[in-house]
Amino acid sequence: MKLKVKLSPVKIFIFALFIGIVVLVRFAMRDMKLDVDLLRETLMRMPGIVMENIQFSREVSGDMWHVKIPYLDRDGNLFSVKSLDVTREISGDGGEWTFFGREGLYSFDKAIATVSGLRGRLDTKTRVWTLDSPRLDWKEENNTFTFPEGLVIYDTEFLLRTPMASMDNSGVILLEQGGVIQWVKPILRK
Repeated sequence: MKLKVKLSPVKIFIFALFIGIVVLVRFAMRDMKLDVDLLRETLMRMPGIVMENIQFSREVSGDMWHVKIPYLDRDGNLFSVKSLDVTREISGDGGEWTFFGREGLYSFDKAIATVSGLRGRLDTKTRVWTLDSPRLDWKEENNTFTFPEGLVIYDTEFLLRTPMASMDNSGVILLEQGGVIQWVKPILRK
């Protein structure tokens, strides 16, 4: 015995619409779980690209990094950005680093980045530091930050100026060419 089903055009349309919505939801769900490494590999295969309003978050060694890039231009293995906002939420001690850069370059081949016009804030449990530097260089290989054109760090008690410095991932700063400390908080004597 054969069963014949007669479908009207309206039922076919509703069925096709339902299938289309299911497919759309599936792709939207996949896109919401976008892998940053997969995105980077995909971008590297594209010839040249300009992207705007990029935001992503990523966990690295237990710390959460949030990045906002209003404008990115890729030419070969060189990425250039106009404006860069980076926030690092440090696990464990609850501190936070916030950086803003006027512009930046990243070389995929060399795995190095340069940020110009850097301003930052380092929040810890006991202090809040402000950081200014004309240039920051970062090397992915050993995860070090260098300030080849000088660095100024200050809070409510003192100001530190140095012509060159480096900083490791934990926030320890090395003054390669010395520096000058100026106390700005008056010492009260009784």
